[in-house]
Amino acid sequence: MKMHTKIFLLTAILLTGLACSKAPKSSIDPVINVDDALALLSNDTSVVVLDVRTPAEYEVAHIENSINIDINAEDFSERVALLDRNKTYIVHCAANVKNGRTEKSLDIMNGMEFSSLLDLEGGIIAWQNNGHPVIESN
Repeated sequence: MKMHTKIFLLTAILLTGLACSKAPKSSIDPVINVDDALALLSNDTSVVVLDVRTPAEYEVAHIENSINIDINAEDFSERVALLDRNKTYIVHCAANVKNGRTEKSLDIMNGMEFSSLLDLEGGIIAWQNNGHPVIESN
């Protein structure tokens, strides 16, 4: 093989390796189960629970100290943009179904380059079904 062909092939291999090493951030966020979420919240007071359900749903029952920003509200992106992007957020809706409100919220937040997003497996329904505390309206 001629020297210039070897150099060309070596350069092509190196460039391909560099291109592959810069993979984009996954659109799939880490999922955290309700027991691990409760433990995390108990041990790290800087973690924020973001409830993306409607205000009416939030009023019925919500996780203590959670923030409610309705994913279906016109100002969702604007309100989320005001949050600290360096904090850890546990995001949930009612049940966290595929292509649901939590996934839509996480996609938007990923686009805003939040550093740590966790998807609460099963949403508040799983949280309550596992006997974890909620604030309920009277």
